[in-house]
Amino acid sequence: MNPTRKHAIEKLRRIVLDALRQHDAEVYLFGSHARGEVRHASDIDVGILPKSELPGAFFANLADVIEESTIPYEVDLVDLRSVSSGFRDQVFRTGIKWRD
Repeated sequence: MNPTRKHAIEKLRRIVLDALRQHDAEVYLFGSHARGEVRHASDIDVGILPKSELPGAFFANLADVIEESTIPYEVDLVDLRSVSSGFRDQVFRTGIKWRD
């Protein structure tokens, strides 16, 4: 992974964890970045599994913060409550846990 992408992932991690600092949620990096199969056009996939209710506009607000940041890659935020159990299990198995 190139240094720019590595820096972007660390910055994204800080943004996401800061947004969740007062909320109980598991956070995962998943997809090509977690598998080590990053390509030039790869997006960055982040799964969030809230353990309690988040404010209604949480994901939209977080997406806005990320879009306004200097992260030069497409970021896909996924609410793991809204995906199939099979997809969620795959994220749990193959993803990199950023927070319990």
